[in-house]
Amino acid sequence: MEEHNELDVLSETNYIDVLKDILETFMNEATDIAVQVMNSDIVQDGTEILSQVGEAVSGAIKSLKVAQKIASIPTALYMKKFERYCKGLTTIPLEKRQKYMKLLGKEKFNKESVFVLNVINRIEENEKIPLFLKILNAKMDGFIDDNEYHRLMILTDRTLYSDLLYLKDNITEDPVKLNSDSDYGLASSGLLVAAGNEWVEGMDDADNGVRFNYTLAAKKMAYIFFGVECAMKPSNKGITILVAASNEEVEEQLNELFK
Repeated sequence: MEEHNELDVLSETNYIDVLKDILETFMNEATDIAVQVMNSDIVQDGTEILSQVGEAVSGAIKSLKVAQKIASIPTALYMKKFERYCKGLTTIPLEKRQKYMKLLGKEKFNKESVFVLNVINRIEENEKIPLFLKILNAKMDGFIDDNEYHRLMILTDRTLYSDLLYLKDNITEDPVKLNSDSDYGLASSGLLVAAGNEWVEGMDDADNGVRFNYTLAAKKMAYIFFGVECAMKPSNKGITILVAASNEEVEEQLNELFK
Protein backbone atom coordinates (compact mmCIF):
# COMPACT_ATOMS: atom_id res chain seq x y z
CA MET A 1 0.00 0.00 0.00
CA GLU A 2 2.83 2.35 0.89
CA GLU A 3 4.46 1.80 -2.51
CA HIS A 4 1.22 2.72 -4.34
CA ASN A 5 1.07 5.97 -2.39
CA GLU A 6 4.62 6.80 -3.44
CA LEU A 7 3.75 6.11 -7.07
CA ASP A 8 0.72 8.38 -6.84
CA VAL A 9 2.74 11.20 -5.30
CA LEU A 10 5.48 10.92 -7.91
CA SER A 11 3.05 10.78 -10.83
CA GLU A 12 1.44 14.01 -9.62
CA THR A 13 4.80 15.78 -9.32
CA ASN A 14 6.73 17.56 -12.06
CA TYR A 15 9.10 14.82 -13.25
CA ILE A 16 11.90 17.29 -13.95
CA ASP A 17 11.65 18.71 -10.43
CA VAL A 18 12.00 15.21 -8.98
CA LEU A 19 15.16 14.58 -11.02
CA LYS A 20 16.60 17.98 -10.07
CA ASP A 21 16.01 17.24 -6.39
CA ILE A 22 17.72 13.85 -6.71
CA LEU A 23 20.64 15.49 -8.50
CA GLU A 24 20.95 18.17 -5.83
CA THR A 25 20.92 15.59 -3.03
CA PHE A 26 23.63 13.51 -4.70
CA MET A 27 25.76 16.62 -5.24
CA ASN A 28 25.43 17.73 -1.62
CA GLU A 29 25.36 14.52 0.39
CA ALA A 30 25.90 11.21 -1.45
CA THR A 31 29.01 9.06 -1.00
CA ASP A 32 30.09 5.72 -2.46
CA ILE A 33 27.95 4.01 0.20
CA ALA A 34 24.89 5.35 -1.62
CA VAL A 35 26.06 3.51 -4.73
CA GLN A 36 26.40 0.28 -2.74
CA VAL A 37 22.84 0.70 -1.48
CA MET A 38 21.56 1.36 -5.02
CA ASN A 39 23.36 -1.70 -6.36
CA SER A 40 21.96 -3.90 -3.59
CA ASP A 41 18.38 -3.46 -4.84
CA ILE A 42 17.30 -3.10 -1.22
CA VAL A 43 15.81 0.36 -1.00
CA GLN A 44 13.88 1.00 2.17
CA ASP A 45 13.98 3.57 4.91
CA GLY A 46 15.06 1.10 7.56
CA THR A 47 17.35 2.12 10.38
CA GLU A 48 20.42 0.46 8.87
CA ILE A 49 20.17 2.23 5.51
CA LEU A 50 19.32 5.58 7.10
CA SER A 51 22.38 5.30 9.31
CA GLN A 52 24.56 4.58 6.28
CA VAL A 53 23.43 7.23 3.81
CA GLY A 54 21.23 9.65 5.74
CA GLU A 55 17.57 10.53 5.32
CA ALA A 56 17.97 12.85 2.31
CA VAL A 57 20.04 10.40 0.25
CA SER A 58 17.78 7.50 1.24
CA GLY A 59 14.79 9.52 0.03
CA ALA A 60 16.55 10.40 -3.22
CA ILE A 61 17.36 6.74 -3.90
CA LYS A 62 13.75 5.75 -3.21
CA SER A 63 12.47 8.47 -5.56
CA LEU A 64 14.85 7.26 -8.25
CA LYS A 65 13.72 3.65 -7.90
CA VAL A 66 10.04 4.61 -7.87
CA ALA A 67 10.51 6.77 -10.97
CA GLN A 68 12.05 3.80 -12.76
CA LYS A 69 9.03 1.64 -11.88
CA ILE A 70 6.47 3.96 -13.48
CA ALA A 71 8.60 4.93 -16.49
CA SER A 72 7.69 4.21 -20.08
CA ILE A 73 10.34 2.44 -22.19
CA PRO A 74 11.99 5.68 -23.48
CA THR A 75 11.89 7.15 -19.98
CA ALA A 76 13.26 3.93 -18.48
CA LEU A 77 16.24 4.14 -20.82
CA TYR A 78 16.76 7.74 -19.75
CA MET A 79 16.54 6.80 -16.07
CA LYS A 80 19.30 4.22 -16.55
CA LYS A 81 21.56 6.97 -17.89
CA PHE A 82 20.52 9.35 -15.12
CA GLU A 83 21.20 6.71 -12.44
CA ARG A 84 24.67 6.10 -13.86
CA TYR A 85 25.38 9.85 -13.77
CA CYS A 86 24.23 10.09 -10.14
CA LYS A 87 26.42 7.14 -9.15
CA GLY A 88 29.35 8.74 -10.96
CA LEU A 89 28.99 11.94 -8.94
CA THR A 90 30.17 10.03 -5.87
CA THR A 91 33.60 9.57 -7.52
CA ILE A 92 34.13 13.32 -7.04
CA PRO A 93 35.12 14.07 -3.41
CA LEU A 94 32.12 15.16 -1.34
CA GLU A 95 33.85 18.27 0.02
CA LYS A 96 34.64 19.44 -3.51
CA ARG A 97 31.00 18.95 -4.56
CA GLN A 98 29.71 20.79 -1.51
CA LYS A 99 32.08 23.71 -2.09
CA TYR A 100 31.03 23.88 -5.73
CA MET A 101 27.33 23.85 -4.84
CA LYS A 102 27.86 26.65 -2.33
CA LEU A 103 29.64 28.78 -4.94
CA LEU A 104 27.04 27.95 -7.59
CA GLY A 105 23.97 28.86 -5.56
CA LYS A 106 20.43 27.50 -5.82
CA GLU A 107 19.26 29.54 -8.83
CA LYS A 108 22.28 28.76 -10.97
CA PHE A 109 22.18 25.10 -9.97
CA ASN A 110 18.58 24.86 -11.18
CA LYS A 111 19.67 26.13 -14.61
CA GLU A 112 22.73 23.87 -14.70
CA SER A 113 20.73 20.81 -13.67
CA VAL A 114 18.25 21.34 -16.54
CA PHE A 115 21.20 21.61 -18.94
CA VAL A 116 22.71 18.37 -17.60
CA LEU A 117 19.37 16.55 -17.75
CA ASN A 118 18.97 17.59 -21.40
CA VAL A 119 22.48 16.46 -22.32
CA ILE A 120 21.92 13.10 -20.63
CA ASN A 121 18.66 12.76 -22.56
CA ARG A 122 20.37 13.28 -25.93
CA ILE A 123 23.30 10.89 -25.65
CA GLU A 124 23.09 7.51 -27.33
CA GLU A 125 26.37 6.10 -25.97
CA ASN A 126 26.25 5.60 -22.21
CA GLU A 127 30.05 5.30 -22.12
CA LYS A 128 30.17 9.09 -22.40
CA ILE A 129 28.67 9.62 -18.95
CA PRO A 130 32.03 9.26 -17.11
CA LEU A 131 33.43 11.83 -19.57
CA PHE A 132 30.69 14.30 -18.62
CA LEU A 133 31.67 13.83 -14.98
CA LYS A 134 35.31 14.52 -15.82
CA ILE A 135 34.27 17.77 -17.50
CA LEU A 136 32.31 18.72 -14.37
CA ASN A 137 35.33 17.90 -12.21
CA ALA A 138 37.52 20.10 -14.44
CA LYS A 139 35.06 22.95 -13.97
CA MET A 140 35.15 22.48 -10.20
CA ASP A 141 38.97 22.66 -10.36
CA GLY A 142 38.80 25.93 -12.33
CA PHE A 143 40.50 24.42 -15.39
CA ILE A 144 37.55 25.51 -17.55
CA ASP A 145 34.96 28.27 -17.12
CA ASP A 146 31.17 28.12 -17.51
CA ASN A 147 31.21 28.70 -21.27
CA GLU A 148 33.90 26.08 -21.84
CA TYR A 149 31.98 23.64 -19.65
CA HIS A 150 28.86 23.98 -21.78
CA ARG A 151 30.87 23.82 -25.01
CA LEU A 152 32.78 20.68 -24.03
CA MET A 153 29.62 18.95 -22.79
CA ILE A 154 27.87 19.62 -26.11
CA LEU A 155 30.91 18.61 -28.17
CA THR A 156 31.17 15.37 -26.20
CA ASP A 157 27.50 14.70 -26.85
CA ARG A 158 27.90 15.29 -30.61
CA THR A 159 31.08 13.27 -31.10
CA LEU A 160 31.24 9.49 -31.39
CA TYR A 161 32.72 7.84 -28.31
CA SER A 162 35.29 6.00 -30.45
CA ASP A 163 36.39 9.33 -31.95
CA LEU A 164 36.84 10.77 -28.46
CA LEU A 165 39.02 7.79 -27.52
CA TYR A 166 41.06 8.47 -30.68
CA LEU A 167 42.19 11.78 -29.13
CA LYS A 168 44.22 9.92 -26.49
CA ASP A 169 46.89 8.64 -28.87
CA ASN A 170 46.60 11.13 -31.71
CA ILE A 171 46.25 14.63 -30.26
CA THR A 172 49.10 16.88 -31.40
CA GLU A 173 50.01 20.51 -31.92
CA ASP A 174 51.23 19.71 -35.44
CA PRO A 175 49.00 19.82 -38.53
CA VAL A 176 47.55 16.47 -39.59
CA LYS A 177 46.22 14.90 -42.76
CA LEU A 178 42.76 13.34 -42.59
CA ASN A 179 43.49 9.61 -42.86
CA SER A 180 40.92 7.70 -40.85
CA ASP A 181 37.21 7.66 -40.15
CA SER A 182 37.95 9.15 -36.74
CA ASP A 183 39.84 12.04 -38.36
CA TYR A 184 36.83 12.80 -40.53
CA GLY A 185 34.50 12.35 -37.58
CA LEU A 186 36.47 14.82 -35.47
CA ALA A 187 36.51 17.27 -38.38
CA SER A 188 32.72 17.03 -38.75
CA SER A 189 32.36 17.59 -34.99
CA GLY A 190 34.50 20.72 -35.19
CA LEU A 191 37.44 19.30 -33.22
CA LEU A 192 39.71 19.38 -36.28
CA VAL A 193 39.76 22.54 -38.42
CA ALA A 194 41.53 23.40 -41.67
CA ALA A 195 44.93 24.97 -41.00
CA GLY A 196 46.44 25.46 -44.46
CA ASN A 197 48.23 23.59 -47.22
CA GLU A 198 51.41 21.56 -47.26
CA TRP A 199 53.32 21.16 -50.51
CA VAL A 200 53.00 17.55 -51.59
CA GLU A 201 54.99 16.27 -54.55
CA GLY A 202 52.74 14.45 -56.98
CA MET A 203 49.64 15.88 -55.33
CA ASP A 204 46.50 13.86 -56.21
CA ASP A 205 43.06 12.99 -54.92
CA ALA A 206 44.62 10.80 -52.22
CA ASP A 207 46.39 13.82 -50.74
CA ASN A 208 45.39 17.31 -51.77
CA GLY A 209 47.81 18.85 -49.31
CA VAL A 210 45.15 20.27 -46.98
CA ARG A 211 46.15 19.94 -43.33
CA PHE A 212 44.09 20.27 -40.17
CA ASN A 213 44.78 21.42 -36.61
CA TYR A 214 43.21 20.08 -33.45
CA THR A 215 41.18 22.84 -31.82
CA LEU A 216 41.76 24.21 -28.34
CA ALA A 217 38.61 22.39 -27.23
CA ALA A 218 39.98 19.07 -28.54
CA LYS A 219 43.24 19.58 -26.65
CA LYS A 220 41.42 20.40 -23.43
CA MET A 221 39.22 17.34 -23.85
CA ALA A 222 42.28 15.12 -24.35
CA TYR A 223 43.76 16.49 -21.13
CA ILE A 224 40.53 16.27 -19.12
CA PHE A 225 39.58 12.78 -20.33
CA PHE A 226 42.99 11.10 -20.56
CA GLY A 227 45.57 13.37 -18.92
CA VAL A 228 47.33 13.83 -22.27
CA GLU A 229 49.11 17.19 -22.48
CA CYS A 230 49.60 19.02 -25.76
CA ALA A 231 50.76 22.54 -26.62
CA MET A 232 47.63 24.64 -26.89
CA LYS A 233 49.07 26.80 -29.67
CA PRO A 234 49.31 24.99 -33.04
CA SER A 235 52.80 24.69 -34.52
CA ASN A 236 51.60 25.02 -38.15
CA LYS A 237 54.73 23.08 -39.03
CA GLY A 238 55.27 22.66 -42.77
CA ILE A 239 52.13 24.41 -43.97
CA THR A 240 51.38 27.61 -45.81
CA ILE A 241 48.68 29.71 -44.22
CA LEU A 242 46.75 31.81 -46.69
CA VAL A 243 46.26 35.36 -45.45
CA ALA A 244 43.98 37.81 -47.26
CA ALA A 245 45.87 40.74 -48.77
CA SER A 246 44.99 44.27 -47.69
CA ASN A 247 43.48 46.77 -50.15
CA GLU A 248 46.81 48.62 -50.28
CA GLU A 249 48.68 45.41 -51.15
CA VAL A 250 46.18 44.55 -53.89
CA GLU A 251 46.47 48.05 -55.39
CA GLU A 252 50.26 47.87 -55.29
CA GLN A 253 50.25 44.49 -57.05
CA LEU A 254 47.88 45.79 -59.76
CA ASN A 255 50.01 48.88 -60.34
CA GLU A 256 53.09 46.69 -60.66
CA LEU A 257 51.29 44.42 -63.11
CA PHE A 258 49.96 47.14 -65.43
CA LYS A 259 52.67 49.78 -65.28
